[in-house]
Amino acid sequence: MFFRQLIWRPIFGKGIWGATLCAAMLCLAFLQTGCFQPKDGCLDIDATNFDAAADKNCCCEYPQLRLETVQRYDTLQFLADGLYPAANGQLFRIKSVSFYLSDFQLFQSGGMFSVSDSVQLKSFAVSGNDTVSQTFTDDFLLVRRTPVSNTVGQFRTAGNFDEIRFRLGLSPEAQRVIPGLAPSGHPLRIQPDSLWHGRDAGYVFLQAVIVRDSMATSVPDTLALTRADFDDFFIQQSASFYHQPGGYDFVFKLTADYKKMFEGIDWSTGDILSWKSQIVANMPNVFTVSQ
Repeated sequence: MFFRQLIWRPIFGKGIWGATLCAAMLCLAFLQTGCFQPKDGCLDIDATNFDAAADKNCCCEYPQLRLETVQRYDTLQFLADGLYPAANGQLFRIKSVSFYLSDFQLFQSGGMFSVSDSVQLKSFAVSGNDTVSQTFTDDFLLVRRTPVSNTVGQFRTAGNFDEIRFRLGLSPEAQRVIPGLAPSGHPLRIQPDSLWHGRDAGYVFLQAVIVRDSMATSVPDTLALTRADFDDFFIQQSASFYHQPGGYDFVFKLTADYKKMFEGIDWSTGDILSWKSQIVANMPNVFTVSQ
């Protein structure tokens, strides 16, 4: 009691003024407690935006499967409109290369996993002129020289994987998608480099624009490979791939060597059909996947 009086008196004094000050401080403390606002944030430790200071769980964002591309010509960095030596020493110009990737699959202990994103697209019916709505796994990528990093979709499963597999080009079902009705910005939307060749031919799987010599005035040739040129072709790699838990993206690297893609082509005497046939024969040696 003695100590309580020593503490009370210097702070609040005696009488009505001390009592008034005490009451005001108590009211202020009560108001501060009553005005507390819980902080919204993600409380899932597997999310990329996990916030341990949050009070109310919301707005979680999860890891992405991402593909980083390394495009080169043998040991040289691939540059758009760059000059490169053919096997016979002839210089030719690669103006651009672009290709579709889809149907990403990862394998872990015998199980197959894919991204969780989906998209509803309008497609031509198998026969007739009707259109149908179809739901696809939304892992379509259109790879060009840039950007280097491409997001495939949301992927939450962590741990060790022993194989990755994905399609060069599009499945027969995706080939029937109507590009003019795809969402704005979607890879299957109409593209400025004309990767849609009409309902009969569908989408171009891989397109290379080549100048057969080093002359700046030479007219380029467009090599457009569709399903008519090669059917199902999958890029796959068996190795140890690790997806770290705790909200980290799962990142792969795809290396494309265009020297191997154009190996054996004689740009001085060939024609587009023979060039395309050689590219199809070379395709198994073009791509490698690593982490």
